[in-house]
Amino acid sequence: MKTIKITFILFFILTNSMMVLGQKNPYWQEPKVGQADSLKSWLESTKDDSMKLYINRQLGLYYQERNRFIAFDYFNAQLELARKLNQKVWEAEALSRLGYVSSSSQNYPGALNYLLAARKIASDPDASLNLCKISLLTDDGDANSARMTVLLEIINHLGILNNFVGNYEKAIDYYEEASELNKIRQDEVTASLLHMNKGEAYVGLGKYDLAKTELEQALSEAQSSGYNLYTGLIYWDIGRIYETEGNFEEAEKYYKLSITTNIDIDSPDFLGMGYLALAELYKKTSSLDSSYHLAHKALSTYRAMSDSLGMINAHSTLASLFDARSQIDSAYYYMKEGATLNSAMNKDERVKEFQVLGLNEQLKLNELETEKVLLQSRIRIYGLTAGIGVFFLISILTYKNNIRQKKDKTIIENSYAKLKSTQSQLIQQEKLASLGQLTAGIAHEIKNPLNFVNNFSELSSELIDEAFEELEKLGSSEEKEEIIAILQDVKGNLTKVHEHGTRANGIVTSMLQHSRGGDGKMEPTDLNALLKEYVNLSFHGMRAGKNPIDVDIILDLDPEIKEVPLIKEDFTRVIINLCNNAFDACAERSRSACAERSRSARGNSKTEDRRPETEESQNNEANYLPKLMVKSTLREDKVMITIEDNGPGFPEEIKDKILQPFFTTKKGTEGTGLGLSITNDIIKAHGGELEAQSEPGNTVFRIMLPV
Repeated sequence: MKTIKITFILFFILTNSMMVLGQKNPYWQEPKVGQADSLKSWLESTKDDSMKLYINRQLGLYYQERNRFIAFDYFNAQLELARKLNQKVWEAEALSRLGYVSSSSQNYPGALNYLLAARKIASDPDASLNLCKISLLTDDGDANSARMTVLLEIINHLGILNNFVGNYEKAIDYYEEASELNKIRQDEVTASLLHMNKGEAYVGLGKYDLAKTELEQALSEAQSSGYNLYTGLIYWDIGRIYETEGNFEEAEKYYKLSITTNIDIDSPDFLGMGYLALAELYKKTSSLDSSYHLAHKALSTYRAMSDSLGMINAHSTLASLFDARSQIDSAYYYMKEGATLNSAMNKDERVKEFQVLGLNEQLKLNELETEKVLLQSRIRIYGLTAGIGVFFLISILTYKNNIRQKKDKTIIENSYAKLKSTQSQLIQQEKLASLGQLTAGIAHEIKNPLNFVNNFSELSSELIDEAFEELEKLGSSEEKEEIIAILQDVKGNLTKVHEHGTRANGIVTSMLQHSRGGDGKMEPTDLNALLKEYVNLSFHGMRAGKNPIDVDIILDLDPEIKEVPLIKEDFTRVIINLCNNAFDACAERSRSACAERSRSARGNSKTEDRRPETEESQNNEANYLPKLMVKSTLREDKVMITIEDNGPGFPEEIKDKILQPFFTTKKGTEGTGLGLSITNDIIKAHGGELEAQSEPGNTVFRIMLPV
């Protein structure tokens, strides 16, 4: 548990601190400099594969523009985990990142393979099914939005790849396609990146006015969205345009802005580009010392991040600087180093391989389109043939149906009549079943007082017989005769009472036997439905009784609870007994509250002498509202039923006695002391436990049953 808490806190701290970049969409939240070590420690400690998936992605983003070889390893780990967990969107996202890193490293064929595979996955709407960690990919929690965000980034990366190999118009086509999709998604960061990349493509085409417009729009949207990772690159692109136009002053200004911005956001790749651009500019203006200093800074930066392309450019700049200084040996050294690196990368061969792959892909798409057209034509022909056949078949069937229509009509009318009859029978059976359930609760309460009526009428009759015997011992008188006549009338009445009471007792016994039914076997029972039904039955039984009260009933039933093995006819007695006890307790406190309100209304003059505590207690009683709460909760392999009332409660000293037979807290002849005892026996027979807890103003009974 401690490890889980620490993991949660660490995740909260990291994700909140990453809100600096891309504040709205979590897809753009990238780690800052101080967070990489924490993420690495977390990656080693966590056992959650889905969390490892996310951490590998974040570490890949961190190294994406710092050390592409390290970034590649993290994105590759993300890809393996995504495939292991069958997370298609995360798989497409990993492939997209691998494609971007590969294209930045001039591995153009590999980049194209990654990106085409990524697009195929992300283009399928079913890829978003069962997507985990949705909130880490999109700001609206919608799985399809997450898929669309990844698809937009894949298309953007395809444009970047084509831009790197000089296919500027094809790159712009990809950016336009992504822009159209983003009109639906409306992601500010994506819009900023697309404007920036489109501006770079226009620079490649020599369309500088269009390029400036796109780059200025990209800069505005980057500042608006808070995603500033590529702001230094945008400044570099604008400076490059001014340098091409011969405006060296503006070019120097934007190159310096690029350098300071990339230092602030710790983006070494674009920082090296800024150093080299400014070094080349100073070389043109004959500031060779400054140029040499900046070129060395660029070379150191690219060496630190193992960027071969950057090192080639830095070596080339240094070679030209030493050549300008007539330092032939040094110039030759840097030229040779650059040539060695360039040969190792073999950019031209990779571009050719990329073009072959792209051509093959286009041919494949053309073949698929041709097959699609042929398939549609075949489908139309088959459809027409099938339509003619269906029309002919319908004609035959219509003729036969006309013949059978009269017979079918008669059959339907007879079936409808039977259905109505069956429905009436079912309604009547349901009414009878409901009546049986209602009489069960009422008959249970009538049974005890009815026994007392029978027993005491019989006992009283015997006492009258004894009185007759005593009167016989006295002499005759008019008073004696009158007493005998009265006693005879009373005995006759008692005989009638006992006779009708015995008959009523038989009726009640029959009602109880009829309402119980069943064979005493455990059967799967919908517990929540049973609680609703018999709580309601107990309430209406109380309302039909001698002292009805209004009770606020609260049902809090766990929907996860399905069927529980119960002896239904027995367990209903548990519900009714506990609810009846609760209603009795509420009624007792309600009578006390009524009495208190009556005393308050009379305005007893002794009120002024009462203590503050007593006044508060009396006010609470005067405002008393009876409440009953019935709650069911699923706990692993058990179900807990809680029946709670706000009656007066019972003292702590009798807690151990209330479940004993014949022990009752009710006054006089109101209770038998068997209800809770029987309830406890029934619960034990179900393999459960009954627990009672009480304090002034509150009583809780908890039933634990095995599922």
